[in-house]
Amino acid sequence: MYECGENVSLADTLVKIGRERLGVAESEVPQLRMHLENNVGAKVVMKEIQSGRKKYGIKGVPFFIVGAVDGQSSVGQPYGFSGAQDSSTFEEMFEELAGKLE
Repeated sequence: MYECGENVSLADTLVKIGRERLGVAESEVPQLRMHLENNVGAKVVMKEIQSGRKKYGIKGVPFFIVGAVDGQSSVGQPYGFSGAQDSSTFEEMFEELAGKLE
């Protein structure tokens, strides 16, 4: 819930991050704040979460889905794995995916 000592579950914090780190224009701040405070888009997000749970069997976090894309087309099946992973897991997966793009 905290990132760099800031509570990212608060609209004020997210607006600040948007302004300082993502370049959100001052004129866009009221719309961003309204969006955050009124949970605009929450139903769409929950639908996407449910879809991911079904499609990939997601039961916990972290969960990683990684696939190869050549232009606009996916190449092969994406990899999905749960839990903290050793860096070697990612290295092996990236090497295998890179081979599919050759």
